[in-house]
Amino acid sequence: MSTPQPSLQFQSKALEANIQQTASTVKISSHYAPLQEVVARYQGLSQKLEHLLYEISHPYRNWLLIITELRPFVLKNFNHYIKHPKGPECFTLFSSIFLDALKHSRKNGKVVAATVEALLAYADRLVSSLDPESFNLYAKELDIFFQHLARLDAIDNSVMMYMVQGHHPMKKMATQLINLGQKAGEETFSCTSVGQLVKKILFLTYEYWLHEDDPFPWWKSQCSKLCSQNLVCTHDTIHPLLSALSHQRIQEHREALKLISIEEDPYQALSELLELPAHIDIVRLYREVPNTLNEYCTGEQQSVFIENQKLLFLFRIMDTSGLYLIHEETLREINRSLIQLIRMQSFDEIEQFFITTFHLLKANVRKYPHTSLHCIQVIGGEVFQRGNSRLVEAFLFEAVRFGFQYANVLGVDEDWQPITNPAHLANIRVWLNLIMQEPKWCSTLFSALIINIRLSGTCVKDTDLFQRDITALLNHPIIPIYNLAKQFTKLMPVFFNEIGAEGELRDVSTELDELHKRHDLLIHFLRKQSHVESSNLIEI
Repeated sequence: MSTPQPSLQFQSKALEANIQQTASTVKISSHYAPLQEVVARYQGLSQKLEHLLYEISHPYRNWLLIITELRPFVLKNFNHYIKHPKGPECFTLFSSIFLDALKHSRKNGKVVAATVEALLAYADRLVSSLDPESFNLYAKELDIFFQHLARLDAIDNSVMMYMVQGHHPMKKMATQLINLGQKAGEETFSCTSVGQLVKKILFLTYEYWLHEDDPFPWWKSQCSKLCSQNLVCTHDTIHPLLSALSHQRIQEHREALKLISIEEDPYQALSELLELPAHIDIVRLYREVPNTLNEYCTGEQQSVFIENQKLLFLFRIMDTSGLYLIHEETLREINRSLIQLIRMQSFDEIEQFFITTFHLLKANVRKYPHTSLHCIQVIGGEVFQRGNSRLVEAFLFEAVRFGFQYANVLGVDEDWQPITNPAHLANIRVWLNLIMQEPKWCSTLFSALIINIRLSGTCVKDTDLFQRDITALLNHPIIPIYNLAKQFTKLMPVFFNEIGAEGELRDVSTELDELHKRHDLLIHFLRKQSHVESSNLIEI
């Protein structure tokens, strides 16, 4: 009895219902006609803009996708629009798209962050490009634009915080605007809306820092330790930078802010607002503190003590979310500071710093994977140079606890390249580098590497040239870990007997590819894969 074959014409009823429900006719609004008119003679730009406007006009639009494409478009083609007579109108239209994204995506933090950054980058580019003559053309639109920004706190106060702590400080734009306004004439640009926005931003800045821990008491406690360790603290134990960051000083700034009235004299009020420290000024002060600590104490144990205090303050910076702008460079500074401590101190003195450092790196590895891994590699190099097996063991224990960056293959992109975690291969190379420092001490780390790869798999492309890393490993004294090295190399897809292997699978896939004149992307991909699979014969 023959088994009935399933119909090849099967169609999903659920898919049909979904398509019918979401089907819609998309028509680009004539409202955006000026944007298209400016680039109409540039075919490539015109097509790109039409695609963007189509996505914007779609009822089921993806704002993250739109903002990701819109930001580079407005910045790369900025000169086409600013020189055009309809440039001011186009600025309003582009900025309205960004503002719509904020309005409809206020619960999506990723979209809000990307949109605010793109919007301020666009506005900053415009303001920086204006002269007194062109400023007259854009003054009205800029005034309306800043009014919209000043009302963003009505949508969600967290939206304003992205402006407070963003990469494009409003203080810089406000300074340029006040200079342009004075040259063009105060009747052209009132500065009222910009002043109100700057005042709100400064108020949120001071409120944020008053809710963070005060660094000044920390400095006083360190000064008491100076006396107990026969060190002398100068300047009456007052660090001027930390004094400027204290809650007392920030409260003084907040009280001064309350006394400034925008309505009476907008230009004078804005000038006074710009004299007060903004978020970026506070960040700069925090960045300067660690390198100035050694100026405030003297004594026999100054170097070790100051390096310890510097490291503690760097950890403090990493624990403060509002200082994310300097987190990556702080990680590098922690790396350098730890190296100094390893060179100056004993194992017992730095063991606790290992624990704290790896905990800190693990908390930031998702944001800065390559920087975190590089820190581990450099610290490891210093540890191995000490030749202390106990120190190496403590370091490797923390390195294993730190975790492993898995390949996380999600698929392939439009060029048939695998979409993977870019830190995966870097993690393997960092651990191999540590193993090659002294193979006989690294069996635990090597075992952890093998287990992680065995459980999660790996993804190594031909262009990664990982064969060189294998060669470097095999050229080291691996006799004590020979079995582990053999297991590891078997897991890595970098050995093959021959290139251009042939076989039945290769013949069939090639014939199919030729029948479709190599225009069918899927068949062409399968043909290439059959070639790779047949040629990657493991040989140890």
